[in-house]
Amino acid sequence: GKAGSGPMDVFGGAPRFLAYPRTFTVQSGADAVLKCQIAGDPRPSIIWEKDKSPIALLGRFQVEAEGSVYSLSISQVTPADSGQYVCKAKNAIGETYAAATLKVEAGELQQEGHPEDMPPVFLSKPLSWQVCRGEDVMFTCRISGQPSPVLQWEKDGRQLSDLFESSHFSVGMEPEDWHFLKIFSARPPDGGVYVCRARNRSGEALAAAVLLVNPMQPDQHGDRRHCHGQPKAFAVSEGKHAKFRCYVTGKPKPEIVWKKDGKVVAPDRRHLVYEDREGYFILKVLYCKARDQGLYICTASNTAGQTLSAVQLHVREHRVRFQLQLEDVEVQECEDAVLECKVPLETIPTAWYLEDKQLQPSHKYVIEEQGLVRRLTIRDARADDDGIYLCEMKDKGRSIAEVSVRGAIVKRLPRKLDVMEGENAAFCVETRDSVEGIRWSRNGLELRETPCTVLKSFGKTHLLVLVHVTREDAGVISFSVGESQTSAQLRIKCAKRVPPSAPVAAEMSTDRSNAALLTWCPGPDVHRTPPSSYVLERQEASTAEWVQCLTTDLASMVEVLGDSVPAEADYCFRICAVNKYGRSRPVEFPGSVHLVPVACVRRALKDVQVQAGQDALFSLELSASVAGSWFLNGAKLEEGEEGQRYCIKRSGTEHSLLLRGVRLAESGAKVKFESSGVRDSATLRVQEPPVRIVSSNEDAAHTYLASERVVLACELSRADGPVQWYKDGVEVEEGEHLLLEHEGPHHRLIIPSARPQDTGEFVCDAGGDSVFYNITVTEPPVRIVSSNEDAAHTYLALERVVLACELSRADGPVQWYKDGVEVEEGEHLLLEHEGPHHRLIIPSARPQDTGEFVCDAGGDSVFYNISISSWRIGPSILLARTGLPLLLECEVSTPDAPVRWLKDGEAVPSDDVVALQAEGCARRLFIRSARPSDSGTYTCDAGEDALSFTVTVTEPPVRIVRSNEDAAHTYLASERVVLACELSRADGPVQWYKDGVEVEEDEHLLLECEGPHHRLIIPSARPQDTGEFVCDAGGDSVFYNITVTEPPVRILRPQERSLELQALVLQRLELRCELSRAEAQVCWFKDGLEVDETENLLLRAEGAQRWLIVPQARAEDAGEYICETRDDLIFCVAVEGTAELPLPLTSCPQCLAAGDDLVVACEVSRPSAAVRWLRDGQELVASERVRIEDRGALRQLTILGARPSDSGSYVCDRPGKAVPGLPGHFLSPLVPAPPVRVVNKEEAKMPVEVLEGESVTLVARLTQEQAPVQWLKNKRVLRSGARLLLGTQGTRLPAQFPAWLLPDSCLRPARLLMVLSPEAPVLFVNKQEKPEKVLVLEGGSAVLSAIVSKEQAPVSWRGPLQPLAAGQRCELRREGRVHSLVLTNVGKDDAGLYTCLSYTDWPLLMFPELQVKFVRGLSDVQAHVGETVLLWCELCKARGQVVWLKDGQELEPSGRWEIKAEGRERSLALSNVGPEDAGEYSCESKDDRTLATVTVQGESRGHGALLQGLDPPGAQPSAPGNGLCHALTVQQCQLGDAGTVTARAEGLVSTARLSVQGEGPGVLFVRKLQDVVAEELQDALLEVELSREAGEVQWLKQGVLLQPGSKYQFQEAGRRRGLTIRSLSPSDRGTYRCESLHDRTQANRPIPAPWHRSLSPAARKVSVRKPLSDVETFEKETATFQLELSHADVPGVWTRDGIRVKPSRTCRVSATGCVHSLTLLGLTLEDSGTVTFTSDTLRSSARLTIRALPIRIIKPLRDKTALARHKATLECTVSQARGRVRWFRGDTEIFASDKYEICNLDCYRTLIIHGVGPEDEASYTCDAFDDRSTARLLVEGEAEGMLGTGPGGGGGGTVHGAGTTGRCMGQAGHGLQVLRGLQNVVVVAPAEARLEYEVSAPLNGVVLGAGTRVGGERGPGAQAGAVPDLTQHEWGAAGLRRQCLRQGPAPRARYVCPAWGPSLPWGPSMPRPGSITATGPPCPRPGSVSATGPLPTQRGSVAPPGHGWRGGSGWGLGWDPAPLGGCQVLPDLSFSPAGH
Repeated sequence: GKAGSGPMDVFGGAPRFLAYPRTFTVQSGADAVLKCQIAGDPRPSIIWEKDKSPIALLGRFQVEAEGSVYSLSISQVTPADSGQYVCKAKNAIGETYAAATLKVEAGELQQEGHPEDMPPVFLSKPLSWQVCRGEDVMFTCRISGQPSPVLQWEKDGRQLSDLFESSHFSVGMEPEDWHFLKIFSARPPDGGVYVCRARNRSGEALAAAVLLVNPMQPDQHGDRRHCHGQPKAFAVSEGKHAKFRCYVTGKPKPEIVWKKDGKVVAPDRRHLVYEDREGYFILKVLYCKARDQGLYICTASNTAGQTLSAVQLHVREHRVRFQLQLEDVEVQECEDAVLECKVPLETIPTAWYLEDKQLQPSHKYVIEEQGLVRRLTIRDARADDDGIYLCEMKDKGRSIAEVSVRGAIVKRLPRKLDVMEGENAAFCVETRDSVEGIRWSRNGLELRETPCTVLKSFGKTHLLVLVHVTREDAGVISFSVGESQTSAQLRIKCAKRVPPSAPVAAEMSTDRSNAALLTWCPGPDVHRTPPSSYVLERQEASTAEWVQCLTTDLASMVEVLGDSVPAEADYCFRICAVNKYGRSRPVEFPGSVHLVPVACVRRALKDVQVQAGQDALFSLELSASVAGSWFLNGAKLEEGEEGQRYCIKRSGTEHSLLLRGVRLAESGAKVKFESSGVRDSATLRVQEPPVRIVSSNEDAAHTYLASERVVLACELSRADGPVQWYKDGVEVEEGEHLLLEHEGPHHRLIIPSARPQDTGEFVCDAGGDSVFYNITVTEPPVRIVSSNEDAAHTYLALERVVLACELSRADGPVQWYKDGVEVEEGEHLLLEHEGPHHRLIIPSARPQDTGEFVCDAGGDSVFYNISISSWRIGPSILLARTGLPLLLECEVSTPDAPVRWLKDGEAVPSDDVVALQAEGCARRLFIRSARPSDSGTYTCDAGEDALSFTVTVTEPPVRIVRSNEDAAHTYLASERVVLACELSRADGPVQWYKDGVEVEEDEHLLLECEGPHHRLIIPSARPQDTGEFVCDAGGDSVFYNITVTEPPVRILRPQERSLELQALVLQRLELRCELSRAEAQVCWFKDGLEVDETENLLLRAEGAQRWLIVPQARAEDAGEYICETRDDLIFCVAVEGTAELPLPLTSCPQCLAAGDDLVVACEVSRPSAAVRWLRDGQELVASERVRIEDRGALRQLTILGARPSDSGSYVCDRPGKAVPGLPGHFLSPLVPAPPVRVVNKEEAKMPVEVLEGESVTLVARLTQEQAPVQWLKNKRVLRSGARLLLGTQGTRLPAQFPAWLLPDSCLRPARLLMVLSPEAPVLFVNKQEKPEKVLVLEGGSAVLSAIVSKEQAPVSWRGPLQPLAAGQRCELRREGRVHSLVLTNVGKDDAGLYTCLSYTDWPLLMFPELQVKFVRGLSDVQAHVGETVLLWCELCKARGQVVWLKDGQELEPSGRWEIKAEGRERSLALSNVGPEDAGEYSCESKDDRTLATVTVQGESRGHGALLQGLDPPGAQPSAPGNGLCHALTVQQCQLGDAGTVTARAEGLVSTARLSVQGEGPGVLFVRKLQDVVAEELQDALLEVELSREAGEVQWLKQGVLLQPGSKYQFQEAGRRRGLTIRSLSPSDRGTYRCESLHDRTQANRPIPAPWHRSLSPAARKVSVRKPLSDVETFEKETATFQLELSHADVPGVWTRDGIRVKPSRTCRVSATGCVHSLTLLGLTLEDSGTVTFTSDTLRSSARLTIRALPIRIIKPLRDKTALARHKATLECTVSQARGRVRWFRGDTEIFASDKYEICNLDCYRTLIIHGVGPEDEASYTCDAFDDRSTARLLVEGEAEGMLGTGPGGGGGGTVHGAGTTGRCMGQAGHGLQVLRGLQNVVVVAPAEARLEYEVSAPLNGVVLGAGTRVGGERGPGAQAGAVPDLTQHEWGAAGLRRQCLRQGPAPRARYVCPAWGPSLPWGPSMPRPGSITATGPPCPRPGSVSATGPLPTQRGSVAPPGHGWRGGSGWGLGWDPAPLGGCQVLPDLSFSPAGH
């Protein structure tokens, strides 16, 4: 901030001048007044002297006094009155004086010019420079003039001496009139505009130059220094601006650096850094975002030092935020930029802004709203479109994005620049490259270099400086280079307020000791800018800071005394003049003066009490800065001695002495300070230090498993300190399970084997210090140490199954599960348990036992997958599933008995599927995989016996394996709905249901089935189709929730969403729109308010048309009209004119003869309206020939005797507004010939009848040729156009009109032509004989148009299948007579015949047809002789005919190639290719073509070179069959054929160069192409080397010839040829070829194959620009990690301690450009860890450290009143149980002792003071390090009293007297009256409630507490309990006011503070009760009601002393009087309800 001091204040004493008389000059004969202001106590006497002689106050000399202002008036001064006048002031304390000089002059002399004088002229002007920091700069110039000019250099309008130290610059002159300014070691603040002024008496000249100083690269690591103290906090809403101001003074001018979070803030679009006119350094953050919050530091530095200031910025987010925020966009110049965001609700209106300018829809800005999406498209972005864009929800949040336009201009001009008149205006532009041909212009005019216009370019930086701007410099400043341009609006603010000029003749006199007399004179132009006051400033010689010390309004002299300065030093002084417009530059007084102040003690020394070993600090403050000496026990302490134990410091007026490490023996030492006239002393008291816990393992994690060893350790500051151990608040005792150890200062609590019951909080209490340990002991988890899980658990039926596992503990619980269900023990399943061993046994396995078994031991589990192959069964029925094994088994009596297996009576053979087994007596039939065909009766035949099995194999149930159930089934009406599912079997039955009812197939609902695929199709959805559809496949189902909605209502016409309309007053205004649905509802709004129908506002609806009609528009009808649907249509209506505008009265004569009178009249709507008449824009005034008349509402202009000069356009308007529609040109030829007549007037009387659509010719025959005429229709002039032809044939004037534009009259005959036009049929104008074909691409749009013969003609459209209506993909438009049908997103189904129908004409037919385009073209192929070549391409649709050609000739059918068409693919296969097959192949459709080159390696014959597009003379061209390609073949080329070949076709010209090589070898490639791998966005270079320097090459990519441009650049250097590909992207990947020109006509010459290599853009080499930084914060705060990469759009993964971070409510992941951010919210201590960002091979980590929240006191201490010799308890509550606190009494720390008991239990901190006495009254503080609370302890004395009970009434309460307290309040018989009673109080719980009342007499300082003279009573129904805690505090000096204080009142209660005197009767002095109503939380207990007003007892019902009295609640109070010095003292009362 700005440093300084205000005016010096004087409070009485010796006389002192507050304002001095000033020296001035007056003209002879005028009056002079000398004024001064003097203060002093007592009031001083004033004496005026002139030239040391007293002035006789007679005649012309008068003295006046007004308050402290004294004046001497001299009337009609003469030159003899000139001299020095002294004003002396004197009183009993002292005296002072001040002097001023008066000059009396007769007049001023004017100096005359010399005839040889010449004004200054710059022969050489200074040049502009751009230098680096630290370099020297020299500006030189050469000037001529007579007399020799005086030069003055200034920077940015200020003198150099005001900005720089003298050592920083040098100004001088060299021979031959060369002048220079040299600046040493330039710094960035030195940059600016330097102006050299040259003056002499003949004039002035100036020249300007610019200096740019490039700063050094800022420290990227930031400034790690921190500001002292807590920085200020500043909050701003998101989207608003934040402005930081910092005022810094210094010389040289400080260099300012702004930093955010330690990093330099660079100026950009959203950060402005500048210095304002008041000298403040400004940082302005525009449109703040969340990422802008942080710590901002302003660092100022110069050669003298450095300082800084900090502020914390918080950005508040709006409660309603965008769903999707805008993102920054970067586009190239001339491209479109698209910004998109999402709002939370569709109905929220939004507005777009470019910075502070709201954007409206236009061709430049396209604003779209689609549901939640808001989109802004900036068309053809230019440099001035670069900036900050905002999307703002009305009264809600903002979303901000920056649009960067990359082009030739990198840094554009500001949009506007405000400059004060006379200042410099500087403009700076940076371009991408160093360019030439730049242009600066103002308002379109190019700027040139002048003395006041500086144009300079430094490489890419271009400057324009306008020096000392004037109003004429305002306008649009533009900078252009090439096609890029940027502009700025320069606005000049006029400097209407001029500060005064600087004083002159400043002198300082030091004749008097310890004083300085300062004198000066006002500036020479004081009469033009008079100052209102003068400001005097002083400066210590050793500092650079100027401090204001005096302000006076009189200019003369000032005496500064030594006692007015703060410190002894050498002082310099300067003075400046001030008025309300500013101040002048300061003028320094020459020399300096040594002043010594008189000091006195402001803050005395105080005794210091410290503990042994600590430092003791003594300090005092004096009134002035003087030196002094310190003494310790009488010995003087010297500074500067080595090893000394003390430190002496002096800072300004403060002196301090620090004694280090004081010893106990030094207690009582005396410390004394002495200075001139000042002495002060204090005592040092040293105490023994308390016991402290210096270290412990408290912070370790005390979590243990059972049986582990627990050690809690701490170390005390002293070995003899006592220690107590507690567990959960109970002192522990030593035993076998708990040991207490003590070794010196080390104490330990050891638990050898922890048990779960040992969990709890342990406390080590060392008296005044404690540590807390939270111990957690848990049982170790049960683990499974072994199992047979890994064994193969595959069994046959009836086998025994054993699942076994072993636990880590025998008592561990075990649960067994099968397929997720807990098993139960039974005969088929046994569970065994032996110690830690557990088993599950299945004695006889069955197939149903197959599944997953789980043994769960709590924290551990094992899984067994059991498989039972089949089951064994006796003769029975067997069921089997398809695919499972089947086993049939029987047992025979003898092992060798043969058996036969039969199936349905037929023998079963043994094969791969069926196995027949015999093992002992067992006979088995095993089927490995059963099928349904295996069902039947199986028989095992043993001859004499047989066993049969009935086997049934069933299919598995049908399942739905796939469906589109999860898709979003939300559709618009008429859209196609497809519900699909796939079954597990193709023959599975399917049923479809809708809302529980089976659906039936019809035209609106189709059911399809293809194998396992089933579909339900709704071709055109309707709203009634909404519901739940179910596909039921028997055992499985899927559900589809279908929602069909009507398409949103759209406004079809007009297509613009914002229209500007203009209407005239009283004109009919009609606003119309057409909707997409006829039944849709709309609302009309005007200026935001919904409109209702009135007489002058009509709302109409017809079909889809909606109208708002204003029959007669008025000025108040202007505004913004909105037709509100889903689309909003805005009409901006402007009504021109007002009701007082003149309206045409009659048609005035258009032609008249010379000499006639011209009369023009009109009528206005208001008689008082003012109008004026104009002719050809010139206003007419009344004269002899011109008469202007006003008669009521009639306004008439009459010109007598019209002349040819009176011809012209006459207009009547009101001032400032022309009247539209008034008379046009009035032509008066004024020729002497007879007037022109119309001959065929009779013909005009006959009506002309024509049919609509036909033409008509009207002829007027005149009496003279060349006569001017006009044709009019309905009084409106007609002009020739496309459909109207006006001609002249001699005297015949034919006019041909279309029938719809028949004229009503001709000007010459001035007669109406009646024309009748019967209604004609509606005809199609553009109808053709054959239907018109329209070609369109699939997915595109088709527009079909029909033109009818008249506008209001109804037509209808019909498509291929049905009539068409407006819908989502179909739009009907009408513009005049043109009717259009627009089809969007067309497909193959849309092709067909479309018809436009009229009722009176044949239909207009059109065929939309899709164009056949290639979506994938052919590719070049290389093959060897004998191979097969395949060429293929892809069309945009399946049906499309193509033709294959080779070298332009269509391929004939052959057996060597095959042409195929499959779907959209077309292919050509060439088999057994040979050299003759090489060439160019093409595939052509009727709309497109694709080419490829086939190269066959091996022997090939030579052939002629085919040169396309050529036409050399003498050659024969040929055209292929398609007619589009022209070829010229030159056979057997000779050297003479070389040259330029040109092709011309219908004005088109194409040229090519034909080079013919000689007999030598062709151009060969010496160095071939190599494969290139490059990064994206980089450039790639492909290079070859030829055998000849003159060789020509061409470059191809994928067979396509490349052309040079911005993407591809060709290079030639000798024999080298290069191709550079700019800014690689993945689309640049492919094969590139370089071909040389060679002689193809030579036979049997090998043709060199073109060299080709591939180019593969590689992945970008992404690097980390700004790594992650460690973050340290507190719990519940937010931490943000930011990482900046070298490239944008790089995906990455965030992890924390190796676990991937997923976005959630407390975790936000974002990526903007190259910056990736991770924000963690609501942090906890467990969140500490390592945060890592990983992307491919990159990795960056940082440490997140979460610290516990600081300890806060949530329930502070409360003031306490205690009885003497009792104990007092002070208690507070802290925020954490582990929080440590310290207790202080005053400034002295308290430790545990017999007197003080300190308790720490949970969050409660308690101090108990035993046996309190008066000496314990003090302020006690509980210090929690981060917070503290202080309370006052009051101690009341004790007197003898009596205990007793009173007869309580009502509730049966008992009253106990607990002793009496207090002091005598006065003598007996002294009455005490209540002057002001109690008042009701309403407070919010738990705040304090104060009740006050006022008594009539002082209490002589007696302090009363509860129970002395202050009684308390709860109101009726109050909660039972103790008497409220009432406290009486000390009062004012008079002691008349008492106060009852209730800390934290109950929810509702009433209190009474009675004033009882010694002999005061009860009735009269009983105060009015007051009530406390607490509005806190309601009490749930009964009885807590509010009772206000008087007590429920009458005045006489209160018992006198010695008896009981009862309040309304039933409480009883009793007392016994006790005589004490004639005073009656009440006992303290305590309440106890009956039964308690």
